[in-house]
Amino acid sequence: MRITNPTILRGYNRDLNRLLNLKTQTEKRITSQRQFARASEAPLAAAKALNVRKSLYYSAQYKENLKVADKFYTEAETSLLQVSEKMAQIRETIIAACNTTKDMQDYNIYAQQLETSARELCSIFNTDSAGRAIFGGESDDPSPFEIINDSNGNAATVLYHGIPVNAMSDYKQYPYSKEVNLDIGLGMEIDQETQEVDPQSVLNISFVGTKVSGCGAEYGVADIDLSQIKENRMYCIDVYAGNVKKTIAFKGQVLPEDNVKVLNAALADAYKREKGLGEGYPKVDAQGVVYLVKDELDADDNVVNAEVPVEDGIVCIVNNEYRNEVDKYTEMKDGEPTVIVAKELDELKKVNKKQIKIYPEKLVVDNDSGYTNKFKVNVDNLEDGEYYSLEVKVGNEDAKTITFQASDNDDPELRTAETLNNIQQALDEAYGTAGKVNISKTKVTQGMITCEGSPVKVSCIDNKGTPPTAVKADIISKSTSKFDTSKFETGKTYTFTVPNGVNITVKVDDNTNDIVDKFNNANNTYTMDTNGVITKKADGSFAGGVTCKDETGATVPVGAKTDYSINLGKMIPGAKYELKVITDDGRNVKNISFEAGENAEETLANLEAALNDNTVKFTKGDEDGVYNVNEGTALANTIYPSKENPIVERESIYSNNYIQLTLDAARALRNGDIAYANGCIDRIVTANENLLVEIADLGCNEEFISFNLDRITTREENLLDRQNDLEGADVKKEITLWKTYEAMYNACLQMSSSVVPNSIFNYIK
Repeated sequence: MRITNPTILRGYNRDLNRLLNLKTQTEKRITSQRQFARASEAPLAAAKALNVRKSLYYSAQYKENLKVADKFYTEAETSLLQVSEKMAQIRETIIAACNTTKDMQDYNIYAQQLETSARELCSIFNTDSAGRAIFGGESDDPSPFEIINDSNGNAATVLYHGIPVNAMSDYKQYPYSKEVNLDIGLGMEIDQETQEVDPQSVLNISFVGTKVSGCGAEYGVADIDLSQIKENRMYCIDVYAGNVKKTIAFKGQVLPEDNVKVLNAALADAYKREKGLGEGYPKVDAQGVVYLVKDELDADDNVVNAEVPVEDGIVCIVNNEYRNEVDKYTEMKDGEPTVIVAKELDELKKVNKKQIKIYPEKLVVDNDSGYTNKFKVNVDNLEDGEYYSLEVKVGNEDAKTITFQASDNDDPELRTAETLNNIQQALDEAYGTAGKVNISKTKVTQGMITCEGSPVKVSCIDNKGTPPTAVKADIISKSTSKFDTSKFETGKTYTFTVPNGVNITVKVDDNTNDIVDKFNNANNTYTMDTNGVITKKADGSFAGGVTCKDETGATVPVGAKTDYSINLGKMIPGAKYELKVITDDGRNVKNISFEAGENAEETLANLEAALNDNTVKFTKGDEDGVYNVNEGTALANTIYPSKENPIVERESIYSNNYIQLTLDAARALRNGDIAYANGCIDRIVTANENLLVEIADLGCNEEFISFNLDRITTREENLLDRQNDLEGADVKKEITLWKTYEAMYNACLQMSSSVVPNSIFNYIK
């Protein structure tokens, strides 16, 4: 069979192009170091390589996330170490203030130091990383912590995202408290029911400031000044009760009791309390105190006791500031305005009634959830039927002393109620206006004395009935030297030394009775009566401090004779007094109790009846109400309290947030309240110990991050090896192939002269 030239030529061209293509592909693999450029060249290897590339992409992302988290955790740990050092300084400052006797100026200096430390703590907690405050939770707010001053310009309250840190005890209820999580390749899982990420499958990179620094207080109530609420004025407040925030608005009424009703109705509507349900809901009492109550249920969910006070609950109230993004309007309904809260102006279009923009008044509120200026009478610590006195100072008014009797009712609840009523009656009598100064009867704040619009300071008087200084001032004593004349011996010479330095020498000749006459004849200044009492001749006044020695230098025993005058007219009617009475030259000592009558005569009768002793008699003095004790008796001029009973105590509530605790300690020092400041020390120590645990947890997380970085790095290396196996070209092999293809190609070209026929040009040539 004959093969034509065109057929030979086509075969030659095909082989030449194939060799050129193989040579070119080999060159590409050598230069790119890849086995293929398109997935179609190696579909199976390309599919496997694509999975490897995806794994490498996610690994790089996880690695970057871990680096961000590592930076975040490192800066958080550094910040908390600074906080720990600052708290140690705060502790030392409080100890120095409490353990050294200082005046108020020194306490103010220590208080200023504590305020500065609190501000520095806030600054540390506001540290940011990558544009986010480390301890701001999920918020981008650069300053989640803030300190606001009181009316005196002193740092008073710590806020976290605008909410007092004492307002709620659950840090999760504060704004921006949700976790910000990073996927670091642990296999992130999402709960299909809640649609929440499993925290064990991710890494948290958000820290809630109130979780780290603490939040809430031991307990707390809010005190609304009902007297400042104006009629027909609108008020709007944010109420934090039982870790739930609600905004309520109400219209002021004429009478305080009506305002209490309106407030309770607004609170009930806001918290939508159903019978027997709820952990706790707020309630306002007659004095304007807002506190938590709850319903006690039986096994069948029936209410056994309704509105039982929650003694460890917290209520905090803040005036709503009516920011621009939240407008308040009223809707006229039956001639009465009803408050509408519209977050967006478009919502108002849905209301068909007439809208009137309102500007609320600021409600006067005192949140007692930290250090307060409130004083409480511990009525449970009183003895049945006994009289007590309190010194009460309202605002800038002079302090007044009130006296009341503790009830002796056998029923504990009735006994407490009657005692509180007795105190309230004494307050009304002292201040003239019923209800001006009140003592709380609510169980949570029981015994707290307050006055609407003015601070009240209460001092405890330990002895029953009256302050010791008042009684001491009303008992006047005169004391003179007294010698026992029977102690002087016949034939001896005695020398008397008197305060003015003049010595009187007397010799006893016949009998010891001569000592009186010999003494009186020996000088013109002093005289001695038959009882051995020495007085001045000029005016009969007492002469104390006289001493006597015999001729051998031995000292003659000297005693003292004391006369007393008591101003019975200045004693508080109905108050109980205790006096120490000494008779028979000190051989008979007894304490007697008596009650002051309506006048001096009644008091004298009560005193003599209490003495029941004819040896002690009283005679009318020169002044009205003053009585002198007759000779031969001694009445000690000291009031002896029947019991040191600290029945008054400052309301001492401690914050769980150590920044707020620092400010409270500063406030206590400014008031000279060392006991409260001292109580802050142990709490600061405990907080620092908890802080060290937080720091240790951060360290553990940093180790976890480091471990995962190493894990991902190793994984990347394995993936790169796998990728190279799937995609990488064997360069040595490809170079050998390229050399082979090049040689074959060149050989093919050299054979072209015998394969390609000569053209006409060859013949022409």
